[in-house]
This record gives sequence, C-alpha cells and structure tokens, in this order.
Amino acid sequence: MEYNLSRKNGVFSLPSTWIPQNGEGRQRVVVVSVVGKSTLDAGGCKAASLEAMVGRKIFNRDMIQTLDLDPNTMVGVEGYFDHRARVIYLHLTAAHDTSAIISALTNMHSQLQEKGFLMAWSSLKLGYARSLLLLFSVSHLLLLCHPSHTFDITYIHLFRTLDAIRCKAQSYLCEVLRGVPGINKDWASFGRLCSPRVLFIFSARLLPRLARANNHHTSSTHPTQASPHRGGTGERWWGGGGSGGGGLRNLELALEDQIYRLLRKSRVITNISANSLFALPNNQAYVYLMEEGQENQAPPALLKNTLHNLCYTPGADSLVSDLSQLSMRGKGSGGGGMWGGGTQRASPSPDTTTTTPSSPSFTSTSTSADTLSATILSGVSTERKRNLEHSFNVFLQQHIDQALGKGFDDNVGRHSGPVFFQIPRASVWFEAANRVYRFFVAAPDKDTKAKQVVGSLQSLVETEVRFSDARCAKVLPLAIAAYKEGLPPHYTHLHHQHKVEVAQSVLSGQARGPMYEHYMTQLEEACERIWTDGRQGCETLSLTGNTCTHPRHKTSHDTDDDRPLPVMPHSSGVTYVSGCNCGHRQGQREDPFSARAANLTFYQHLAETCCSRLDSIPFPTFKPSVSNATAAQVELDGEEGDGESDPGTPHHNNTPGGLTALSGGSVISSAAPPQRNMTPPQRMTPGDATASTGSQLVITLTAEDTKTTSRERGVIRQASTTEYLPGMLHSASPPGLLPQWSSWSLVCLGPSSLYSHNAGICEQPGFLAGTNFLLPWDVTVKVQDREKWPAIADTLGKKALMLKNKKNRGGDGAEFSVKIFLGVEYECVRGHRFMMAGPDRPLKASPSGLVKDNASRVANQDMPLYYPCPCSRGGASINGQLMRIHVVTPKAPVNVTLNPQVQPGPDPCPRYLPQPAVMPPIKLSPSAYWVLRLPSVYVGDQGPHYPPDPRHPAPPAFARLLKGCYGISQLVVDRI
Repeated sequence: MEYNLSRKNGVFSLPSTWIPQNGEGRQRVVVVSVVGKSTLDAGGCKAASLEAMVGRKIFNRDMIQTLDLDPNTMVGVEGYFDHRARVIYLHLTAAHDTSAIISALTNMHSQLQEKGFLMAWSSLKLGYARSLLLLFSVSHLLLLCHPSHTFDITYIHLFRTLDAIRCKAQSYLCEVLRGVPGINKDWASFGRLCSPRVLFIFSARLLPRLARANNHHTSSTHPTQASPHRGGTGERWWGGGGSGGGGLRNLELALEDQIYRLLRKSRVITNISANSLFALPNNQAYVYLMEEGQENQAPPALLKNTLHNLCYTPGADSLVSDLSQLSMRGKGSGGGGMWGGGTQRASPSPDTTTTTPSSPSFTSTSTSADTLSATILSGVSTERKRNLEHSFNVFLQQHIDQALGKGFDDNVGRHSGPVFFQIPRASVWFEAANRVYRFFVAAPDKDTKAKQVVGSLQSLVETEVRFSDARCAKVLPLAIAAYKEGLPPHYTHLHHQHKVEVAQSVLSGQARGPMYEHYMTQLEEACERIWTDGRQGCETLSLTGNTCTHPRHKTSHDTDDDRPLPVMPHSSGVTYVSGCNCGHRQGQREDPFSARAANLTFYQHLAETCCSRLDSIPFPTFKPSVSNATAAQVELDGEEGDGESDPGTPHHNNTPGGLTALSGGSVISSAAPPQRNMTPPQRMTPGDATASTGSQLVITLTAEDTKTTSRERGVIRQASTTEYLPGMLHSASPPGLLPQWSSWSLVCLGPSSLYSHNAGICEQPGFLAGTNFLLPWDVTVKVQDREKWPAIADTLGKKALMLKNKKNRGGDGAEFSVKIFLGVEYECVRGHRFMMAGPDRPLKASPSGLVKDNASRVANQDMPLYYPCPCSRGGASINGQLMRIHVVTPKAPVNVTLNPQVQPGPDPCPRYLPQPAVMPPIKLSPSAYWVLRLPSVYVGDQGPHYPPDPRHPAPPAFARLLKGCYGISQLVVDRI
C-alpha cells in the first residue's frame, strides 16, 4: 500500500515514510486523534470542525475518489502536522464510517458470500479495535464523534476490551518502544504518552426543534448574556441574567453526567488515571454538541475539492460558462448561500448581467472554481458568526493548551498515584508511531508476541463468533456420538453418508451463528476419520444388490491389486433356497457375486446327486482350439440393445424351416430379409392360421413349409475357437462369439406319463398348495398336403387323417389335435415355488386338483420375470423370479420347439438367449417331460441387471419373458 505524503502541506498517513527534521523535528507536539462514526453525507470525514479550526482543508476527501484503506484491515489513519500550533491531528477511517463500509463491500464480497455477514463484520470490528489500540498509545486527546445526541453504550464493551488488551500487551509494547532512538524513559516504561483524554462530540441535528429553537432564541435575544465564561474550576457555564444557560449546554451537562456514571459503574475509568484506558477531565467540559450549521461545513469542503478536480481536467472549457453563471446567481441570492442558515434564497433577477468566460474574472478555470467555491461557502460565514457563542475551537483549544502547558492530571481522590505525561518531539513521535502501527495494525506474520495480542483481542471483540464457537463446540461431541451410535464393525460409504447426515441433523438442530459452517466441516472430517480408521467395508455389490459384509479386501482374482489388504472371497451374509435344474432337489446358496457362481457352479453342485443322470440338450458354448484363448474385447455402446442388427421387434420373431409360432410370432432367419421370412398369407387358411378357439389354437401346415428349411436358414457363421464372449449371450453380443459356459439348462425328466393332470407335479419340493399344476393347451394342426408330411401319414394312419373330413371341403386336407402341457414356474428366495395362470395371476387349483385355466394366456403374452410371491401377503414383500419352464410334449408326429428370449430390464435392454439368434429353435422330443431352467442372474456388458424392489411393484414391461417362446415343427422320421 502506498501512502501519499506532502512535506509542503503537512499531510501524511500511517505508517509514515517521512520524519520531520531540523527545527520541526525538535518541536514538542500534542497529538489529537479523531475516531468514532461519521454521517452518511460526510464522505467518511469526521474532522470538518478541525478543518474549520485550522482554517484549511486537512484531509483529502473527494466525492469522486475512493478511500485509500488497508485491504487487510479496511482501516486508514491519516494525519496532519500543524507545526505552527505544535499539534499533530490523526483521523481514523474504519468500519464505523459509511464510506468505509461501502469500500469493504467491494473488497470483501467473496468473504460475505462464503462466510456470511457476521464473520465479515467481525473482521471489520477487529481491524477497528486494533487501530484504536494504536491511537490510545500515541495520542493525548481523542475526539469520539457520534452522528446523534445519544451515547452509544456499545462503546463500554469496546473500552473494556481495549483496556484488557492494553494491560496484556504493555510489556510487549514497551520492548518495541525501547528501540526508538531518543525516546523518553517514561514513555518506554508505560507504553503510552499519558492516560489520554476522551472528548465526546455529538451531533444536534436529530434534536427536537424546540430544544434547538430555545438555544437560538437565547443566543439572539441575549447576546451579551450568552457568551461563554470560565470559572475557577475550569467548568464551562453560560452567564446571563437568570436564564440558566442554553438548551444545548444543559444537554451537554446531562450527557456528561450520564457518561461519567456509565463509565465509572463499568470501571472503564477509575480514580487513578494511569490504571485506566483513558481519563475524563475533572473540571472541564468533555461533551460538545455540534450544531446543525457547524456540521454542514463538511459538504462544502467536499464540493470545493470536487469542483477543483473537475475544472482542472482536460476538456473543461465548456464547464466554465456554467460555473460562472452559477456563481453570479449565487451572488444575487442575497448572500444566504446554499447552506446559509438565515433567510430564504431569493430568486435570480431577470435583468442580471451574465458574465461570459471571456471576462477578466474568468480568465482561467482555476479562478472560476475558486470563485464558485467561495460563493458557495459564503453562506457558511453567517452560520459561523452565529455559532461563535458555542465554539468548538474554544472547547478543544483549552485541552490543547493545557497539554502544551502543565499536562493532564485527571486523578481523583486523596491517594492518587504518580502522574506521567510526555510531550514528545515530532521526530521521535513519528518513529514510535510507525513501530506501534506495525505492532498493533500491520499483519503479524513473524512476530509471535503480536500474534498473541491480536488473538486475544479477536476472542474479545468477536462476541458473536465467540458465542457461536462455544455453542457449536458444545454440540459437536453430541453429533459425533450420534454418528457412532449403532455402527457395525465395517460399513460402506453409503452407510457412512447416512450416518453423517444423522450427525449433521443433530448439529444443525442446536448449533447457531457464523461458526456453524466451520464446525460442520469439523464434523465431516471427524466422521471421515472414524470411518477410515479400520471401519471401511467392502463396497462390492452382489448380483442381487446386497453389499459384502467383509472389511476392505481383495479376492484371489485381483492379481493386479498391490494394496496390502487381506485376501478373501466376497460374502454378503445372505443365503437363499433354490432348486436344481430339474427342480427335484433344493439347497441353500450364498448370495452370488459372479455370474458363474449364480448360473453354473451352484447348479453343477446339485446336479452331481440329481440332474446329472437325466437326458439334456446342451447349449452351444466356446470350444477352444488353442490353450491361450482370451476374452474378446466387446465395445460398449450407449444403449446396450442397439448392437443387434435385428429387424424384428422384441415381441415378434420369424420362424425358419417350416416352424409356426404358437403365439402368432416368428423367429428371425439369418439369411433372408424380414419381409421374406414372414409367413405368406396364402400359405395359411384365412381365419384359421392363428385363430384361437376356446382353449385350442388352430395351426395350418402347408406343402411349402417343408421346403423352406434349407432355403431360409442361410449361412450360419462359424463360432470363434480362439476368443470367447466374456459375459452372457444376448441379442447385442457380437456374432461369432460364444460364452465359456451356458447360464441355461434344458433337461428331460422322462416320458410324458410322469405328469398327471389330476395330481399335478409330484416329488418336487417347495411348491405352494394348489400351484403345482401345468396348464393344458389343445392345438389343432391342419395339413393341406398329406404327401408332403409322410411322418404324419405313417404315424396317424389314413383314418386319423380323414377325421372331420366333411368340414374340409377345400380338397385333400386333414387335421388332428395335440395336447400340450405348459407351466411357467416362479421361485422366491425362501424356496417357495408357484406356477402362473397368466401374466397377472398365480395359478390356483381346486382342492380336488381341478385346473380351470388353460395355457393360452401364458403362451400368447409376455410373462413377467418377477412377480410377488403369495407367501409375502401377510409380511414383507418378496418377489418370485421366473426360473423354469415346464413342457409336456404330446405323443404326436410333431416337435414342440422352444425359443426363449428374456428381457431383464426396460428398453433398450437386450434380450438374453440360450443360443445365438441365427440358430433354429430348440426341438423337444415328443411324449416327454422337459424342464428349461432360466438364468438366476442376468449380467450384461455394462453390469448386472438388479431385480426390482419388492416394496415398489414394477410394471409388467420392466422385465419379461417375451412371447413367441413356443412353436411346432414336423417330426423328422429317418427312413431306411
């Protein structure tokens, strides 16, 4: 920060880089400081009366220039050395001045936004208090200005705080002063020039008009009686014939009594002035009420300075004419002036001669500005004359004269202590003031003693901050205890965040003030330390959404992890009950953390004692041709389901090779466009091709169906033998890649006679009562050309083919009926199993085993992948998952085909398949009981598809088994 200093006019700023030398430096001086609050229109200046007393403008105040304040403390100490009167005037601009507050708003904008008003205001008050410590240490007189006529009792706390810090810092300050060359020993021993006097300057502008009128009336009616006199005791009194003094003087005396009692009761002042921060004179006035006319001396000074600055700028010639006209009109207004206190301003005369800029009196802009400012200030002279009877000069000069003379002795009582009073030389004072400024006001970066003093002052000045700090410090342990309550040995970041929110709610419920954010940060850091101190749990989720309960660890597969963590498998502590591939045996399974453990390992373990002896149809898997086969790099698209070039929708698939989907859909062929794969309308009997009558579905088999197998199957791409699919097979998987193992299973329990539609499914545990039945489905097959279906002709015979031939008037046609039993089995985590009668209703047979439903809805509609288990009606909701499809094929020359496609999430989730989509549907042998086991979990390229929350039922389209799963094809009979 640069400080302007002019040796010519005596103006300086602290810390000063100029020290008077020669005769001026050897002069002994009295120091007068001006502190307090300024009015809104004063521009931060409280020294207008001092400027009138000195007779010139002392401090630089301009309405178009900003204040020069220290950006760290937002205070500024300006000075003026009047070497003729041997007085140094100091003027403090700080937080109690409106102009300083405006400057602080600009500089402290970020602090206001981050920490709030109270923290910003506390820092401003701290800078103000540090500046007062400086002035109380280097001054003889302090003028405490206030813009009203009442005493501000908040000064009492400030004075007590400054006195406590002064006593604490006295020894440190003495060490600083001892290094000043030529300093007096008493000054270096006591740490200050004397016990300074404080004079209170109040404003009378807010007084009732009656009081001011009474004082003016007394002055004008009895001018000879209203002049001030001094008694033998030094007390001011108003002489006069029985009036008892003016109203302002009476108010001044009342304020003196009030201030004295308040300061004595609060022990700010004592009998021994050396033990107090400051003293009050015993027999002299120390309260002065500034009248309204005297107060208005500051704005003319501001205006004059501003006009000079404006007129001395380039391009101001156009302003000269306006200034001259305004000046002449001011002269013609009767001498009242703009701030005159006497008569009303007269309007300008119409015949007033206007002086042009070419006149001799306006030869330069400087002369015009001086003339204008003199005209404006001419009205002040009348007010000054009227105020001579109540003079600020007389009020202040008596204290200055006493200081230059015998000094101050403000002790009270018989047993008063020794009095010390020093009038320093100017050069010594400047050097000492600079050092005291650096000790109290400058940033104490290296001086640890100054840091201690500033820290103690901060704790006493920032009352709101200290209260908030004490309150928050009391609540912080309670909030930490709330975080620790009920903590498990190890927990995840999600649980940690939940506990932090609980602790924050405790703190926010009782903590208040500007330190709230600071202690909230401390709480978060404390909770973070507790969590990271050996309580961090494994963050890995199981494929069902449960978290591992172990502490942070790594598994045997984490070969690239170099962290010093224990090696152990994941475990959520949750176990489920599940059935094997065929459903004959149930066992407990741990919550899976890998797709292999969920869809293969568990079922292989149960199959060793159950399903391994059954016939099965294996699904295609990766067959390596090299020993170092690796996983293929699968590119992840934004939408996982967009990777499959499937022209059909998820609901409808085309059937290649003479297959007819029972649900009216079709399976996609690998070679032909979708338009050619669709079954031609002329190959179906109109109205009967996919018509369902009651519980029957009528299917027409034409001669062309036998020729489409080789033509529409196309070329199937050979699977890779060096790279395998890293995850499960789905519709978005790259073509030509197969998984290492299959997540599906298809086993044959035996002949169709194993199932009895009267008894239902037997010898399979876990089924809820009335749900262990398959749904019958009668399918009528029409054959248009019997010669093209030799297997049907040989098996059923001529008589069977000619059944209902009377209804077939279209030619050589035949039809026959087959009965298929279907079952869609769901299984919950408790091991409960149940069949569904449709997408929205579980199967419920009568006690006698009568099933009224059929499989039409199951076969022709999408089935939900998850459905609430009936066991959860009276307690917590539990979802059952579609795990098995039961098919009892008929004893007929047809093959029932399966083409399951599961979409475990909403679009664009891909469809999960047991085999590549280009392969034909799976053919089931006739007259057999087949069970297709679906995957337990579905894991895609972007992670697992978690089951829905059973407490919030998901819509049917959330996860589903797509329709088009079942079909019929010709039974191929090998002829020898």
